[in-house]
Amino acid sequence: MSLELMAANLDLQGRADRVAHLDSDSLKKSALRAARDIDVEGLWALLEAYLVTRGGRGARVSVNTLEAYRIGLDTFLAWAGPAGISLLRPGPNAGFRYVRHLEGAGLAPSSVRVRLSAGKALYAALRWTGACEAAPFLDVRAASDPVPRWEKRKPYSTEDVALLLRHAGVQDAVIVVLGAHVGLRATEMTTLLRKDLHLDAPEPYLTVTGKRQRRQEVALSPTAVKALRTWLAATPNYGPRVLTIHTRQSVENALKRLCQEAGVRYGGREVHGLRHSAGTRIYSESGDLLAVRDHLRHRTVDSSEIYVDYARAGRKKPVGDW
Repeated sequence: MSLELMAANLDLQGRADRVAHLDSDSLKKSALRAARDIDVEGLWALLEAYLVTRGGRGARVSVNTLEAYRIGLDTFLAWAGPAGISLLRPGPNAGFRYVRHLEGAGLAPSSVRVRLSAGKALYAALRWTGACEAAPFLDVRAASDPVPRWEKRKPYSTEDVALLLRHAGVQDAVIVVLGAHVGLRATEMTTLLRKDLHLDAPEPYLTVTGKRQRRQEVALSPTAVKALRTWLAATPNYGPRVLTIHTRQSVENALKRLCQEAGVRYGGREVHGLRHSAGTRIYSESGDLLAVRDHLRHRTVDSSEIYVDYARAGRKKPVGDW
């Protein structure tokens, strides 16, 4: 783990400890007060402490997870007040009402599931403190998604990627190759450190900190090496991170602008579509799912199977010449 990430985790652990180390009566009173007053920051401190103390990833909980749970908490609290929901006595149908509200608001099924997870974690935290015994989300399930997963976040074609690179500035070119060649996620791009680039190795690679703080090596294409060398030469004294933009939204905005300039469709693909481009091209050229799994750092080959569908979608239909 990098010193930067280690420092962030130590800070997270410290914040959680300040809550978790309260005696049981004080912890309960603090939770009761925050729930009664709908104190957003107080409830977030409680939820954060619960995730670190009782969550499966402990102090290694990712920035993405914390961001998602914070958004989920804010969303739930914004709904609960106008809906007349008491946090401590939510009633038996509150969880179902909330998830139907989210679905009716047009959220994607994946976003509904994340918001639902945050709601479940909030009540797990309240039960942990002894503030209440309510479990309004216990049997709540989000509606199934009718759209097959390969119909979402479709990959950019090889031609689209080449067009993006022709129009890209030096940093935008790095974003494109980190996604479409290296297969990095947006947050992995923003946290990538310059010391983790090994451009002079016999087979160039970078070391990325991915999900669950796993550190893995990923091979670099010649195009990626060239784009990275150009960028590093242009910013020799910048700092420890590769990119000068440090948020997922900033990366999304940069790619969206580039797509507009290059005349490439952005909607329905976004930054994650670049990662899908990498997986699809590897499978199309090799027919090897294990190669996809290794390059994209999937835990199992099951996660790689979607790229079979993406690759097949680009082929000529079997009845085309009938």
